[in-house]
Amino acid sequence: MVTKLRIRRCKSRHRQAEEQKYQCDRWWITSLLEFKKYPSSDIQALNTMYRIYNFTNVASRVVTIKRNSARFVNILKIKETIQRLLGMNSNELPYAHVCQVGDPVLRGHAMKIEPEVIRMADFQKVITHLINVMRAYKSYGISGPQIGLPWQIFAIECTEEIMEGVEETVKKTHEMNIIPMTIFINPELKVIDYTPITLYEGCESIRGYSAAVPRAYEVEIKALNASAEQFTWRACGWSARIAQHEYDHLQGKLYIEKMDVRTFQCTAWDKINKNKGKMRLSYLPKKISV
Repeated sequence: MVTKLRIRRCKSRHRQAEEQKYQCDRWWITSLLEFKKYPSSDIQALNTMYRIYNFTNVASRVVTIKRNSARFVNILKIKETIQRLLGMNSNELPYAHVCQVGDPVLRGHAMKIEPEVIRMADFQKVITHLINVMRAYKSYGISGPQIGLPWQIFAIECTEEIMEGVEETVKKTHEMNIIPMTIFINPELKVIDYTPITLYEGCESIRGYSAAVPRAYEVEIKALNASAEQFTWRACGWSARIAQHEYDHLQGKLYIEKMDVRTFQCTAWDKINKNKGKMRLSYLPKKISV
């Protein structure tokens, strides 16, 4: 009789613990819905974000547990989860477009990715997708949060083709150079030269606007590459600026927090006046990605 009573108490405590965890994980969704009634599409988006948030927390933990542990989750199960959550369907993550300011994913602190996850074929597809979106927007860089993934990953690139379209005076003043495609995963940034250099910046997540932003002249980054191998990258001038911009995205920060507010401007204000306001701003890529 005593044994049965203990079993019942254990089951009851287990149910209570599970319920508390469930309520804790979803508090942010319920609190948002209390303040504002979202359309069904927004509720679906919040639920999708919760699934991704929950998965990334689980995936980043289970791969660090020793394989002889009874709690270790089979790596194949993780792969199935990635494939289900990260399908290339336009209604699922990762997006083929860039998220805009206001999206909660741009304001959260991105989570680290374990090497075991990086080496998965499905995660490699995510890296390829990230690069394709960046090139489609003809951007110098892009981060995971910008395509809806709250993970510590970003890519930067400045091709010879892009450089050809930049004026020589701008190249010199910005200290622009060709940057080969570089993937940074779980980056740790260290400022080498704190000398502030103020130049205008734009961001695909605040499309149509720019502002003067001070950045450190030289930085060093230690990160994992697409093969989960650690490397050290050092740069100054324009390259360092791009890296700092993308690194900020992983911290939930945007350039508008560091800009000179008096310089914040719509990049097409002159054209808008000339066309008497008859202009539209598109959030689509500048070209279709392959």
